[in-house]
Amino acid sequence: MRRAGVSESGVELMTPKLGFHVFHLRELPHAMATILKQEALAAGAEAAVHRGLVVRAVDATDVVLGGTRRQLERIAQKLRGQQFGLGALADELTGILAALDGVPVWHVRDRVLDLTRPLVMGVVNLTGDSFSGDGVGDDVGAALERCRAMLAAGADILDLGAESSRPGALPVDVETETRRLVPVVRVLVAETDAVVSVDTYRPETAAQALEAGAHIVNDVTGMRGLGGSGGTGRAVALFDAGVIIMHMRGTPRDMQRDPHYDDLGAEIHAFFAERLEAAAADGVRLESIALDPGIGFGKRLEDNLALLNHLEWFAGFGRPLVVGASRKSFIGALTGAEVGDRLSGTIAAHTAAILRGARVVRVHDVAEARQAALVAAAVSGAGQ
Repeated sequence: MRRAGVSESGVELMTPKLGFHVFHLRELPHAMATILKQEALAAGAEAAVHRGLVVRAVDATDVVLGGTRRQLERIAQKLRGQQFGLGALADELTGILAALDGVPVWHVRDRVLDLTRPLVMGVVNLTGDSFSGDGVGDDVGAALERCRAMLAAGADILDLGAESSRPGALPVDVETETRRLVPVVRVLVAETDAVVSVDTYRPETAAQALEAGAHIVNDVTGMRGLGGSGGTGRAVALFDAGVIIMHMRGTPRDMQRDPHYDDLGAEIHAFFAERLEAAAADGVRLESIALDPGIGFGKRLEDNLALLNHLEWFAGFGRPLVVGASRKSFIGALTGAEVGDRLSGTIAAHTAAILRGARVVRVHDVAEARQAALVAAAVSGAGQ
């Protein structure tokens, strides 16, 4: 269209109308297929179904769905919130359309997260020794209050952690971790529509949290486990959950004891490649995985800055990148700010990360982070 002399506003207006997409959806139940066909026709799209669907000669049918992008977006909007699994289908359709734009799809159980804008993951520390000083310990009521406040502020994901991963932190036992995590997960899943992540590297804890309804396992060991605990991969695969594979050199107790890299980007890239192979061997779907380079986890100041500046090192994996720089010590090293005064530095770091391709930022201050993320994303997409 540009070669034909069409204005930029015309290109933006016409592109969703001209591209035609076809999807083959397998074995949809009768009610689901019937409603989908009705919504497709109402949107001006097409949905081919088994000839016996109308007269209920079949209980399920494949559906060949075809339409322009705008029509498919309209269908997804109409399906969202409906029964019979149509809401999940709407999420998946949205995710596929995003993938066509080069945006990776992230499946987390029965949801597909919309990564067409950066997502904000709110940190909820169910500990008493968080480096950020905001831990709520074993107080379930305080934890739920914190979670609801973050959702009201615009958090897309809640990340619950019951063991501190600050430098020098000592581990807790499985019983303590699950006692802190599982009740909060259970209430959030029952009473809210939140996407719930659990920050754990223990397979037993991951399995119990996923059984309670959690959607994502945020594993700081990259699903390797610590101290012979084994990895979380099989639990993730069993529940078809999402997982964040993070890079960390060493353990939280010793990771900041003179970390060194000969080739930072190449070494973390090799780690991710090996971990993706291990995840596949455990049965974890590639579409369920996000990657986190581990800002502050076994990294020097210069390593953290290089990672924020070169997230493209990991773009070739085609997976969403998660960055958690919130209140980290490197911000204090650069600015002299104490932990509670690092909001401005956090926003700067996350803005840089979003401009370089991060799809999820993990934060303590949700409202401020969301506003910054929306502006950064708008700037990143401007003039294209």
